[in-house]
Amino acid sequence: MPTLTIDNRSVTVPAGTNVLEAAKGLGIVIPHFCYHEALGAVGACRLCAMRFEDGPVKGIQMACMVEAKDGMVVSTVDADAAEQRSHVIEWLMMNHPHDCPVCDEGGECQLQDMTIAGGHGIRRYRGPKRTWNNQDLGPFVVQEMNRCIQCYRCVRTYQDYCGGDDFGVMGTRNRLFFGRFRAGRLESPFSANIVDACPTGVFTDKTYRFKSRYWDLQEAPSICPHCSLGCAVIPGARYRELQRVRSGINRQTNGFFICDRGRFGYGHANHPERPRHPRVDGNRVDWREALLALGGRIAAQVKAHGPASIAFLGSPRATLEANWLLGRWAGSIGSDRILFDPHPQRDRAARTLAAGLGDLTRSQEEIRHSDFILLVGADPLAEGPMLALAIRQAVLRGARVAILDPRPVALPGAATHLPLLPEQLPLALTALVTGDFATFSRQQQSLLAGIAARLDQTQRPVLLGGSDLLGAAGVDALLATARHFDRPERRCGAALLLAAPNSYGAALLAGDRPDADHLLDAMLAGAVRSLVCLECDPFQDHPDPGRVEAALARLELLVVLDAVPGQAGPRAAIFLPTTVPAESAGSFVNQEGRMLAFAAAFPPGIPISVTGAGDHPPRSFRLDTPGDEPRPAWQLLALLAGLEPELETVRAALAAADPRFAGLAGLDPEGEGMRVSGPGQQPPAPARPRLHCVPEGTLRLLPVESFVGSELLASLSAPLAPLRPEPEVLLHPDDAGRFGLVSGAAVRIATRFGQLQARVRVVTEMASGLVIVPRLRGSSLACLVPGGPADECEIARGEDP
Repeated sequence: MPTLTIDNRSVTVPAGTNVLEAAKGLGIVIPHFCYHEALGAVGACRLCAMRFEDGPVKGIQMACMVEAKDGMVVSTVDADAAEQRSHVIEWLMMNHPHDCPVCDEGGECQLQDMTIAGGHGIRRYRGPKRTWNNQDLGPFVVQEMNRCIQCYRCVRTYQDYCGGDDFGVMGTRNRLFFGRFRAGRLESPFSANIVDACPTGVFTDKTYRFKSRYWDLQEAPSICPHCSLGCAVIPGARYRELQRVRSGINRQTNGFFICDRGRFGYGHANHPERPRHPRVDGNRVDWREALLALGGRIAAQVKAHGPASIAFLGSPRATLEANWLLGRWAGSIGSDRILFDPHPQRDRAARTLAAGLGDLTRSQEEIRHSDFILLVGADPLAEGPMLALAIRQAVLRGARVAILDPRPVALPGAATHLPLLPEQLPLALTALVTGDFATFSRQQQSLLAGIAARLDQTQRPVLLGGSDLLGAAGVDALLATARHFDRPERRCGAALLLAAPNSYGAALLAGDRPDADHLLDAMLAGAVRSLVCLECDPFQDHPDPGRVEAALARLELLVVLDAVPGQAGPRAAIFLPTTVPAESAGSFVNQEGRMLAFAAAFPPGIPISVTGAGDHPPRSFRLDTPGDEPRPAWQLLALLAGLEPELETVRAALAAADPRFAGLAGLDPEGEGMRVSGPGQQPPAPARPRLHCVPEGTLRLLPVESFVGSELLASLSAPLAPLRPEPEVLLHPDDAGRFGLVSGAAVRIATRFGQLQARVRVVTEMASGLVIVPRLRGSSLACLVPGGPADECEIARGEDP
């Protein structure tokens, strides 16, 4: 590790660190524009000049372009270097319109800071300025090209880091234009990262435009709730309205960027139908009356039918603290009927992962540095978008990628794709271990043999799976395969995409308890008379909604705690509104087993834009805040479980009761988190296999997740509406030909859920014999929940509306 001296202060940095980063470690801010830690150095802006007085490099050099070496003596305050910086910043600012008062970047603009730091405070240029006509870049990003200083950050983020190909740079010298060949929506699912990367106001958030200044926002470090990766985000609110989400920094998870779903999926917090008041028997009541009614009715159920008649259903989208307190409350009344996922197959897959992952686990940062990646039944852009960017960074470093999946999996990088049916995925994993590929075609054998050779020969291979397609048996096979190829001298890792932000934490708490199918059996048999649902909706989350309807219809008492509108809340005898993640503190355990804490950005309440009907807030005095009744679920459950409703107290009690979560109380919401220190338990066998036959003339129905439209919270976000697709199904050309269908044709799909309508998209890069259906909430396809047992369907040409 080299040691160098900067402004008479010594610093030791890791090998490969540039001098600009070394200075930052001492708290010395060197003016810069083009440099970004995630993008590296290109020396485009020429603003970080400093004098190297001694060592292997001498003279005035660009700090971002010089690697720190032992013995370097550097001055950032040298007069010649300071003069050069002042000239450079003046040149860069010649064509800038100086429109800070009307610029959305005002208050958090790197250009403002670095202009003054670079020694340029008086504008001397009085000549004509270069001007541009702005492009319409779609619903998320606003372009103000006249503010550009040609730092290249946007194109390096969009093209180089994120893999987009519809945005770039055109022109010469100081007449550079950053945009598209023609106006239109930016197509990359990571498009709005150019907003965070841009150091000026050239690209700003269109959904946030002219709403607030940076200093007006209430912000706090948080965790994205839209998938299981645990990306760091910073939500910002004003006037009780969540107005934007920007990327936080966690080098072990998302690094510096986030996907557009995580950035613009905040609308669930402001949803007009969001339940905000406690209700008992459909009537609005205050919190005291609601909690008294809940306690009284639970006690009556215990007295009448015993504690075993009450079941408690947690959720993988509820915090670790809330789920644990739900179990503690169940234990306090004597009930052992507690589980944490209403989806049986996803529950068993997550528990299998938690029981067997161990030291195989890999963070996104480790995946970014792997040299061979095998995806098995995983579609990152749909199930965990930032994982696709982690894979891309590995490819840019020379890694190879192979995909075993029935879907046409798209990645922002080169990959070899072998379409296999879902039931073939565990067989392929086993074959990679045994070397026996006899059950596969000749072409498949050749590709699988090559994959096995790479797993055996590369230095940092990683197997990435998806819980929906693999199921518990497939997860077990994935982990066994990783163990087989893992050796002390060259480690092989594994990771799995789960369904929700706390799926792993819920799996750890579940232990070896029966799954939700056992619970439905007990309801149908009359053994369970009451159900408490924590931030879950069995009607929408279980893959057999008809069976859920029949089972829950037999209940005498349904209690629901939730933050978003759904089907369970309106049917509940007692409903308690809870907060969304941006409104409360808590913690999730992401898919690699990393505990991640988050803080509350703002308190709940109906936005002033709603209470004022878009005009000035109502001019009437009141002591309360409209819509402020939602409470953190952990706070409510702490009261019900007999604990002090303080987060520190709850976390200390949780860590004391379960040593796997030691260190939870000390987690920093702005830190990188820490991995849990122990495994989960294997789930029990399924309740009973469902009888399954394949009628002639049918195709296998495969519901899957999509980038927008499938995930619950994102589906409730108005800013994401422009990305919402039309209902569609994917067919292989062979199957489309059999049924006389072409892309764009209307089809009617006959399933056990009824008749469904959609459009066909014919795709070559998928397995034949399947009807792949991206789940789309709010449409006829909403009933198709990914990850459930196998189903068949009939497909026929439909009628155009």
